[in-house]
Amino acid sequence: MTYDAIIVGAGPAGSTTARLLAREGAKVLLLDKQKFPRDKPCGGGVTLRAASELDIDLTPVIEQTVFGARFSLRLRKGFDRQFEKPLSYMTQRARLDSYLAECAAKAGAEFHDGEAVRAINPQQVPVVRTDHGTYTSQVLIGADGANGVVAAATGLRPGAEHAVALEGNLPASGDLLEDWHDHIGMDLGDVAGGYGWVFPKGDHLNVGVGGWSYAGSMLRPKLARLARSHGFDPDKLEHLRGHRLPLRVPGTAIADGRVALVGDAAGLIDPLTGEGIHMAFASGRLVAESAISLLTGEVDNLSGYQRAVDYELQRELDASATLRELFHLAPPPYVALMRRNEKFWRFFCYLIRGDLTYVDFMRIIGPLRFAVNYLSAAARRHREAKVAAGKRLLASGSAA
Repeated sequence: MTYDAIIVGAGPAGSTTARLLAREGAKVLLLDKQKFPRDKPCGGGVTLRAASELDIDLTPVIEQTVFGARFSLRLRKGFDRQFEKPLSYMTQRARLDSYLAECAAKAGAEFHDGEAVRAINPQQVPVVRTDHGTYTSQVLIGADGANGVVAAATGLRPGAEHAVALEGNLPASGDLLEDWHDHIGMDLGDVAGGYGWVFPKGDHLNVGVGGWSYAGSMLRPKLARLARSHGFDPDKLEHLRGHRLPLRVPGTAIADGRVALVGDAAGLIDPLTGEGIHMAFASGRLVAESAISLLTGEVDNLSGYQRAVDYELQRELDASATLRELFHLAPPPYVALMRRNEKFWRFFCYLIRGDLTYVDFMRIIGPLRFAVNYLSAAARRHREAKVAAGKRLLASGSAA
């Protein structure tokens, strides 16, 4: 069968792309190898910034609304901060992804769940083969994650650096849920390049830790320590799962001819927070705009999508990466500022809500940004030197 667009992967990026294309009258096939509803490793936080990217209401799948955060430093006694407006919505990926796919189907997309892609020919007219048939299209969009088949078939490999995370769910009810109902928990400084979290859901708490990839071997004991620091029994965590978070190298290709990657498949993850849903929605919007231009004959490829990502999204990711390096060089002063400085706390809230972008923040600090860039670059070199030294030590030990 022939379609205007085939989208592989029905997560937030894929379903958003499918819905926007179908709404404009395109004949769209949305494929996912899993039967829906299906769960995904993810904290399930949809920030106000992410939600503002959509023209649909997420209320049906929102389980909690977060107004504040419970911060701690290296698992010590923490403190609460509250904001007068919502910071984030909490959902479960099983519910969110099913809802977004349903919205795409209602807009006119043809949704095939439980249909894995077996082969792709990404030439002038992309061809996709599954166990159920062979499909051709004018546009092929890879929304199938960090190890997706679309990237593998096309040679598009945007993510060279990875973060890692491990999470589990703690069944909760009564006083425990009430204690966390409008707060998230964030422990800083205990995981290299990341943090520990507690995210409240309708009937459980999502508890996890994440950081730079070299910290992967330590995530399980650190998750247990995080749970105990909050008074949780780590043995009661259910559905433990780890996952990688791909980080795009600026300038690397995420489009080639009539094929493009979106969301995690494109490595569009916020380096500072590890959050990917906002970039999933935003990249879905941008690729849909470029695909419509192609389908209407205005352009003959999707290169405009990559230019749009580089201009609108990558600048944000670059600024986030700069702040990440600086923050993780020495977390304690930033945690102290979060506790005692109202302006710093409000800046944090504005960033989470999307009232302020990372690029805005760098502009606001004026000449200080030169110092921030210098210190961030120095911190990155220091981190990379430590990683390289560790690899040499492991190599010498293996040789011995």
